[in-house]
Amino acid sequence: MKIISRKTIFPVLLIVLGICLLAAGCTSTPPDTTAPPTTATTTTEATTAPAAAGTTVSGAAEGYVTAVPFAALIPFLPDAPAGWTADEPQGATWTDQEVQWTWASRDYSKGDARATVLIQDSAYYDVGYWESWDSLVAFETTEGYYRQGNVGGQPSWKVFSKPDSYGTWVGVNERFMVYVSVEGGSEQDLDALVNAIDYGGIANLE
Repeated sequence: MKIISRKTIFPVLLIVLGICLLAAGCTSTPPDTTAPPTTATTTTEATTAPAAAGTTVSGAAEGYVTAVPFAALIPFLPDAPAGWTADEPQGATWTDQEVQWTWASRDYSKGDARATVLIQDSAYYDVGYWESWDSLVAFETTEGYYRQGNVGGQPSWKVFSKPDSYGTWVGVNERFMVYVSVEGGSEQDLDALVNAIDYGGIANLE
């Protein structure tokens, strides 16, 4: 899944706003209750839509594939880690003119802690969480950080904001995006969900 780009202003705003949010103690992960900024029509089994957070892809294969059905993404949403409970998975298909992309997500809870795993297939379009990927910049403050890394052989970004807000984006084959967030939990909670996902299986979806 990919989201509509604001590349001309996002790089600078991301750094400035990110630092401001971290300094204020706000979460540095994208909101997961707002729908992507599109006039698309949707087919969905859920009442909520994924957040508009993002990255940009090369576009070399743009338009050459069809997004897999969200039903094909749902099996890759992990079961609840020990001590957590999982809600029923959700999924949707978004269509904006000739661009179509899909996503599946699942929410988890443990006491006051909440977590979300979302997997999107952008079909190589610059939409969804891919919108601002290339604009993310590594930085660290007294209130949190953005760190570039690698998960399951795929590039990733990890973010933390005090006191207990964590998130990870994993870009799979410049097409699929996996987003995991934990609010009110620990870094170990985040890692348990991130490491429970079959990135190789997602990469092999067609």
